[in-house]
Amino acid sequence: MADWYYEESGAQRGPVSEGDLNTMLVNHLLPPNALVWTANLGPNWKPASQTHLEAAPQPVRPPPSPTVSAAPPPLPATAPIVVGRQARLAVPAGGAVLSPPTEKWAMWLAFTPLIFLSVDIVFVSAGFDPYGNNPQTHGIMIWSGIGTFWLAYRDVKAINNAGLNPQRRWLLPFILLMPIGYFVRRRYVAATPLTPLWIWLVSAVVYEMGAGALSTQ
Repeated sequence: MADWYYEESGAQRGPVSEGDLNTMLVNHLLPPNALVWTANLGPNWKPASQTHLEAAPQPVRPPPSPTVSAAPPPLPATAPIVVGRQARLAVPAGGAVLSPPTEKWAMWLAFTPLIFLSVDIVFVSAGFDPYGNNPQTHGIMIWSGIGTFWLAYRDVKAINNAGLNPQRRWLLPFILLMPIGYFVRRRYVAATPLTPLWIWLVSAVVYEMGAGALSTQ
């Protein structure tokens, strides 16, 4: 089955299979006028509504395989490019490399140990023991778990919306293995960088040191 590419918010996404792209259109994950391209379309991108893609959610027959492998026509040089599942952004005029938008929620998740340490400091300053067997400690643990799960949920949604997980393989349940297991699974499924994992590990060490100092008080 031929590979397809599509445009989303000025970015080139793909390659994805024709069946996956047709499913995205049928379920309104892409607008009908989204630009798409495959080797059979020649040198020009076309709106999806001008192709056979959005016809029905049933399986579509693959077109004849091209005799020569072809690459899609380039989008504007300033647009972010996605090659396979690995997001790469064009370098702007200033020379700085921007982070892909899917990393925002992962970075929040990476810094959760420092966020939790800040909460503990506030509780200690207010005269409560955040590490004892008391209602305050139980509340902190419950809300910490809810916050971690919510950040992971937003991160998974961003990855799926960016087309980095077209097969919708499981990601969110791996947060139960702590962020370490989640970040490793995230790397395997969506080919995202491991930077959030290293940040989380450093933050966790800082948390342990800070919590040890607070517990002596």
